[in-house]
Amino acid sequence: MERRSKPIIIIEHLEDTLGTWVFLEYRHSSMIYGKEYLWFTNIPLKYHRLMQRYGRVFKESILQLIERNMLKTEELLILDPRAEETLAYSDLLDYKYIVVGGILGDHPPRGRTYELLTSRIRGVDSRNIGDKQYSIDGSVYYVEFLWKNKSMENYEFVDGVTLDTNYGNIYLPYRYPLINNKPLIAPGLVEYLKNEKLPREILEEIGLTK
Repeated sequence: MERRSKPIIIIEHLEDTLGTWVFLEYRHSSMIYGKEYLWFTNIPLKYHRLMQRYGRVFKESILQLIERNMLKTEELLILDPRAEETLAYSDLLDYKYIVVGGILGDHPPRGRTYELLTSRIRGVDSRNIGDKQYSIDGSVYYVEFLWKNKSMENYEFVDGVTLDTNYGNIYLPYRYPLINNKPLIAPGLVEYLKNEKLPREILEEIGLTK
């Protein structure tokens, strides 16, 4: 019998700090998947109040949660570009938690999800979501699409997006889902990259305006 609720997505924070770009992708992930189904692990305490707006927050890493028996390895599935098998709908029924590495991608990829996460959890299973690197929120959207549609039929994407700014072009060399023929990019990210500031509505949301 199919599980009625979708799996929890755990985003393991793997950056040294919680930068604006990463924050915007985390925020968008919550908008896509729903805060009740989203956990953030390895989050420094000073960011907990902020991130609790968008999901359940832990200061512990996934490894520490396993050590404390709060998570079981056999319930986890890591999304890792190095994995040999591609994520299938059946995986979303078989595993309670889908793990996404909270890390900004490198170009070319350096395999940091494997290095910092997969290789450190003995016996954990992993899957890829294609042959290109996604943003964090793009990975979450992929899981949401698969859960809702039970397959990746009619799924569309684009490899690489170029943004025009006052300082020249910015190229984002990642795979982005296409929604109505437009790449799915975290709200506020384009403005931040172009103008180095967040839209007022996001600043108001996180309490940084009067």
